[in-house]
Amino acid sequence: MSRTLSLLEDAPRRTTPLGWERQVRPLLDALRQGPPRAALIGTAGSGKSASLAQLGDLFVQQSKDVVLLHDAEFADVPAAHVLLVDDLHLLASTQLDALVERAEDPTAGLVIARRPWPAPAVIRRITSRLEQRTPAIVLGHVSRSDVLDHLAERDADMADACVAHILESTRGLSWLVSAALQHHDSRDCAHDGTHDELDAALAALVTYRLDNLGDDLRGVIEEACIATPGRPHATADGTEADGIMQGFAHGMLLRNGEAPPLVRTAVRQTMSTQRFIEVCSRFPEGLDDLDELPMGRDARIADALVAHADALLTMVPERAAELYTAAAERGADAESLVTRRLQAAWSSGDLEHASMLADTAIATRGVILQHAVADVSAAVWSARAMMNQADAVYRLAPPEGGSAAVSAAIARFGVGSTDHLDLPAEQDSLPSALGVAMDLLRTSLASTMTADCTEEVLPRLVRSAEMYTSSGSQNAICELPAVITAVVALNLGRPATAQSVLDDAIAGRHGGPWAVRRLLLWRAWVAVQRAHPVDAKELMDRAIAASPAVLSVRDALLMHAVRVAIARRYDDASGLESAWHDARATLLRSDVDLYLLHPLAELISAATRSGDAARVESHLNRGLEIVARLGEPPIWSAHIRWAGIQQGILLGSPQRLAPHAKALVAAAGRSRVVAGMARAGRTWTEVLAGKVDADAVVSAAEGLAEIGLIWDAARLAGHGAARTEDRRVTVQLLACARELHPTDSTRRLAAAADADIPEEAEDVLSEREIEVARLVLQGKTYAEIGEAIFISPRTAEHHIAHIRRRLGATSRSEVLAKLRLLLGGGSGDSGRASEPP
Repeated sequence: MSRTLSLLEDAPRRTTPLGWERQVRPLLDALRQGPPRAALIGTAGSGKSASLAQLGDLFVQQSKDVVLLHDAEFADVPAAHVLLVDDLHLLASTQLDALVERAEDPTAGLVIARRPWPAPAVIRRITSRLEQRTPAIVLGHVSRSDVLDHLAERDADMADACVAHILESTRGLSWLVSAALQHHDSRDCAHDGTHDELDAALAALVTYRLDNLGDDLRGVIEEACIATPGRPHATADGTEADGIMQGFAHGMLLRNGEAPPLVRTAVRQTMSTQRFIEVCSRFPEGLDDLDELPMGRDARIADALVAHADALLTMVPERAAELYTAAAERGADAESLVTRRLQAAWSSGDLEHASMLADTAIATRGVILQHAVADVSAAVWSARAMMNQADAVYRLAPPEGGSAAVSAAIARFGVGSTDHLDLPAEQDSLPSALGVAMDLLRTSLASTMTADCTEEVLPRLVRSAEMYTSSGSQNAICELPAVITAVVALNLGRPATAQSVLDDAIAGRHGGPWAVRRLLLWRAWVAVQRAHPVDAKELMDRAIAASPAVLSVRDALLMHAVRVAIARRYDDASGLESAWHDARATLLRSDVDLYLLHPLAELISAATRSGDAARVESHLNRGLEIVARLGEPPIWSAHIRWAGIQQGILLGSPQRLAPHAKALVAAAGRSRVVAGMARAGRTWTEVLAGKVDADAVVSAAEGLAEIGLIWDAARLAGHGAARTEDRRVTVQLLACARELHPTDSTRRLAAAADADIPEEAEDVLSEREIEVARLVLQGKTYAEIGEAIFISPRTAEHHIAHIRRRLGATSRSEVLAKLRLLLGGGSGDSGRASEPP
């Protein structure tokens, strides 16, 4: 028979193991009722044996007969005695079979301790029988309260930061926490706030344990210390779950297969380079922690870093950039990494680093690498709002390949030049999404430069933006296809289309991570044009939060233009002056190019209203020079000409206004946008001269609203009202100005009433006209319409007449049919037969 523990009665009082108060003591009351029966389950070093001995002491104090099994026969141990069995998982099968019989007897005292693995059926059977009396006590994880109880028992103190570090680095693994408490010396913390010395001592213990494991289990733990937690890895017997459980049972892994930071660091530091590369070939994420990589130049590690960075380049370019740098430090061929590092820097939005890499490559390796860095270099210059330098790059290093050629064309058109554009011939290879996108962009952009270009170009540009999104390209380019498409849509008076294109681009990660901020800022710009200032502010906040990188000059200029536009429309004079003051420095750092003319027009008007017209004179002249060099294409010249007209109006200078008005009149027959501007310019001139024709002013203002210039439309009506002495005309024009004046509250109410407005309707009718049209389809009269949306019956009549003109309808029934087609059948119809009033 095994010896009894009655001899322990005179032994010194034992120190309770970690976790005793929280995990074991609450069960003691249950063990006092009837014969003690319990199971302790814990990993190596979790305190199973100490807890078992502690329980034995307590049973002895309760005058119970206690027997500890030591490889002796125990068949003759009476049921009334308490049998303690340590390391149940190590017993022979014959012993386990005998213990089953004792476990089956509910009157027999039995307390066992075992590891969670291995757990064959016989061990699980014994455990389950004991659990019928009391729940199993699961050891292995130590909490903060356990540590504090342990310290209190010893009258010891430890700083909260030290406790937190121990628990974080060990993840609460029992034996590691115990070792950390044993090795911790508060005197070391005075000069070692990072606990490096403590961690080094614990790492030595981890290494010792690792060295005493079998090769198979060591391999499992090494892979767990490299692979992402949750990733499957090899095991001793080919079973993933068993491999994790083996490591867990030995106290080296957590239950989910993750290695605590201390174990991870120690294992990685003791792995040979060959083994490290072998494991990383299967789990490349192991290369992510650069601080734990083997030091020194090693071609194998460098190659592994490059391969891992290549896989991350499109999705996490910032991380790829770090890995490429680490690969270069470990001996990777610098020249082979040039284009990769450039692409990573560009994709992550780190323009300064991309520029430095490009400049260094050209300076140190000459013209050999010029073509490789030309695209990034040109795109960086464009982001700096220096498109002339981007064009110069391509003149010195002619593009190779279709995408580079299109980027060169964007730069060339951007500075107002079409000379020496040697675009590549059509290729015989099968079309790709990127190839089709670039071809559509190239031909469509060229079409917009002609005097007779129509709105038919817009669908082709929309398709180019969609194809570019589908291609997943993140290549450096002087301007994004989606941005060019949105600008053209705005120039054509189609802000709804511009919004749709940008929304799709943002959702589809058009251009990759670097492009997110620019797309959001352009989307904010469109929101302002559509009288949605709240949306614009939200989008600007998203743009700023999208990347930690500093805003490029080009993006900063656009952001300031959005803020100025909001202030000009919705703020007072001091608010506008403040917004313009903030924008001035960025404008001075920017060179005007074709794709910035739209926001430039806003800044010109703001500067003029703030008494700072001289400061933007050179920018206005540069914009006019660009469109003049391109042959005054109406799609691109209209808005810069309109900015000149607005400046002349604000300055009260007919001589400034005249040349722009003349240019618009000359091109009016080729563009509805130009025609609307020309008519409005002529009417505005008459108003300034004191001739106010109410119908002409209303018609001209409506024409401006039709082409997206709703703010200017309201201003025209307001100017007319201020310059007439006829009270009836004043009231009429003020009512028109109020109707046209953009307010975000109106937009919010309309969106809440009917969020599903077809894009085609938004391009044809204003939001207020869509409201009226829906009420018309419900058969409401002028008075009912006015009452529903708080306008006068006469204003409702005016809206309906304008809707008829916009639709080109000649009869009531035709108006009704076209509205139903445009608005999707007129949902919300009351059911009665109706015609427009």
